[in-house]
Amino acid sequence: MRLLTILGLLTLSLFLTLGSSQSALAQGYYYHPQQQPQRPYRDPRAYPPGYYPGKLVQPAQPQQGFSLRRFLGVPEDPPPPARAPVAKPRKAPQSTTTAARPEKPKVDPSTHIVVFGDSLAEFARQGLEAAYAENPDVAVVGKIRSGSNLVRSDPADWSNFINSTLDSGQKATIAVVMLGLSDRQSLQEGEERIELLTDRWKELYGQRIDGILNTFRERDIPVVWIGLPPMKSSKLSEDLLAMNDVYQESVQRHGGTYVDIFPGFVDDENHYTSTGPDVDGEPARLRTGDGVSFTRAGARKIAFFADVEIKKILESIRTGTPVATAPTAAPNIEAALPTPPDAATPVSLPSKPLVGPVLPLTRQDVTPGGTLVSGTPKLNGDHVYPVQRALRTGIAPSSRPGRADDFRWPRS
Repeated sequence: MRLLTILGLLTLSLFLTLGSSQSALAQGYYYHPQQQPQRPYRDPRAYPPGYYPGKLVQPAQPQQGFSLRRFLGVPEDPPPPARAPVAKPRKAPQSTTTAARPEKPKVDPSTHIVVFGDSLAEFARQGLEAAYAENPDVAVVGKIRSGSNLVRSDPADWSNFINSTLDSGQKATIAVVMLGLSDRQSLQEGEERIELLTDRWKELYGQRIDGILNTFRERDIPVVWIGLPPMKSSKLSEDLLAMNDVYQESVQRHGGTYVDIFPGFVDDENHYTSTGPDVDGEPARLRTGDGVSFTRAGARKIAFFADVEIKKILESIRTGTPVATAPTAAPNIEAALPTPPDAATPVSLPSKPLVGPVLPLTRQDVTPGGTLVSGTPKLNGDHVYPVQRALRTGIAPSSRPGRADDFRWPRS
């Protein structure tokens, strides 16, 4: 009987709770819709308590739901104290513009590298500036004339520009020149048009290059001439490669230094590529989408080619020794052979050093001449076939007797 009473009380409590949830809106403000049939409906919550346009309405008292504790006479727990709202700190608005890092001006540098040329020379300047950014004694200055050329302008135009630049007080320890992007066109000789890359065109074009080099030689300024890179257009690359031969011949004839960057921006098949290893040996994007300009990594790679020769010139200036431009002669092998010793004279063998030379693991790979290695070495002879079988076909090389992978039994 007691169990039925408790179940009945629980059922009654459930119905009362559901009924109280339906009347939860009793805490607001109400009005009968028939009292003001002409007024449009307005939300009573938009007005102060106890007020509604046209009539004061007393707010309804909140109805208490059924409580089993109160029904059985058990004292209820006091309500928890109300907590004061905590104001959240407002975040400061973030600026969408990034502050440019201030560049420290170099005070009275001892070495001035002045870069002359067209729009391609600007990338060489950017790369050299990044290379010597931490060196306070070397300043890189750009004297760039975008869109200029040697074909349609006056032959003495660039010589006059160089003279005026140096006469205005610009110091120049080394001059770096990169020019010729807009020179792929015919030359005008009097009333005759000389077609591009003909023998007469190369002769006249070489004379204009000689005029620039003579200007620097008269002022005793060493010159580092950077050749033109390959382009996305194969025909354009072929023409620029032929123009590089003209630059190289003229620069070496005047005692300057020619830097060939063409192999550093082609693939294994000597074709243009927009990606390749950067100065740290990591694969990177070197050229932009137009097939002409360079990325920051590409500009840094141009500077690396030129920086090898620049360091040689600076070292020669410091020590007072001239830079060797001609290739050294091969040594005389017969003169280097030792004379046969006398039978009675003991032969002294050369002592083996305890340790070898210290080689840093992060150094750049260069050839014996000091230039940057632009591609992987190619195998020749008997090593080509097993390497191709192992790396391309996946066939493991055969074991050799006595080697660790020789598992034949019995041992030979």
